[in-house]
Amino acid sequence: MRLKFLEGKYLLNTRIEECSPLVKKALNEVGLKNVAVKKEVPPRYLLIEYSPGWVGKALEIEFVFKEKQNGTEVSVKWPFASEIPSFIDDKDHVALLKKHEEERKQTAERLIEEFKKRIGATDIRVAEEGNVLQERKTKDE
Repeated sequence: MRLKFLEGKYLLNTRIEECSPLVKKALNEVGLKNVAVKKEVPPRYLLIEYSPGWVGKALEIEFVFKEKQNGTEVSVKWPFASEIPSFIDDKDHVALLKKHEEERKQTAERLIEEFKKRIGATDIRVAEEGNVLQERKTKDE
């Protein structure tokens, strides 16, 4: 199954050691269900598993922390939907799936914005790092 992700890079005005606890707290506060740490490599990596609230297995949000001179860079890879299977050829069914996918993407974007507010993150500008929030498809392993 292929997943679609929203990815972004943000700057926190805090030490790298403080980022993981801050992220965990904020994810619980934004209303994600069944939030659990799947893997943690302090202070640089955090993989969170949560229930998206729609049919399917739990999803994982990946965080990579990188120390910078003026704080900590946080890279986020946040899944929002599964790719629509190519074998579905009913146009009405595909249109309905695309509508649901767009709704999940908008929900993920709102959650990310709320999450960023709660951790006090600022976007790393396009001139510095490319697209701040981009959609990406990748194979779910």
